[in-house]
Amino acid sequence: NAKYITLPYDKVIQVPQEIDSGLALCLSSAYVPAREAMDLARKMNTPFTDANILIIGGNGPSGLAAIELALLEGANVFTTADERHHKFLNGMGAKCHPVDPKKWLPTLGGKMDVVLDSVCLDGYESSRAALNSAGMLVCTGLSAVYTQGRMQAYGLSDVRDLKAMHCKMQAKYMWKNAVYYERMERYDLAPNEYAQHVSYLCHLAAKGFITPLVSARAPLNMVPSMQKAIEHVDTTYGVCVCTPWVTEIPYENGMPAAET
Repeated sequence: NAKYITLPYDKVIQVPQEIDSGLALCLSSAYVPAREAMDLARKMNTPFTDANILIIGGNGPSGLAAIELALLEGANVFTTADERHHKFLNGMGAKCHPVDPKKWLPTLGGKMDVVLDSVCLDGYESSRAALNSAGMLVCTGLSAVYTQGRMQAYGLSDVRDLKAMHCKMQAKYMWKNAVYYERMERYDLAPNEYAQHVSYLCHLAAKGFITPLVSARAPLNMVPSMQKAIEHVDTTYGVCVCTPWVTEIPYENGMPAAET
């Protein structure tokens, strides 16, 4: 049972008493990566006040976190998402655009100071095209590479791993106006920085400056159902939390009840 797991002392991050454990997990898993990704595009450690920031895939947990943090700094935030998410994202303060780059690139192309892309819909090409001459692309994920079905090439039945590696290498080593962010790699490189970000974001949450969303909480015996709901985009906005023990919690239609 994961409730009794042991960890080295120097790997533990203390959470303030006023922060709920599920909320702390939300901050650690979504808000810290969003903050660190934004920092990679930050110039001279200055805030993004009046900067144009485009967040590709704004309806996911990391996208929601990036939107909220960018708005907190006074940025002009644009995001892409399926149309059914536009009302919610507009309510947060972001300007929404369709997922298809052909529909938003004519409007946003060449105007963005920062683009955060966790989707990689077209190998990050449209995200790079959205940058202005001094802009920076921060690549944070490759979800579309794996959700668009098998890719057959060179006599191989599935080259998605090769495609993902190619996109990652371009961002890390070939493009001067792009970087690739990996959460665990960043944590291994600077664990104290990660811990400081957690503490700072807990402070912001406790003061009401940010409102992390916990979509639902599921005990161990409900993890398969929760995973299925996530894959079918059948959860509310925010992070789905798995509690490391089997327990009784409220259910709705066979799923853990959403947070209220």
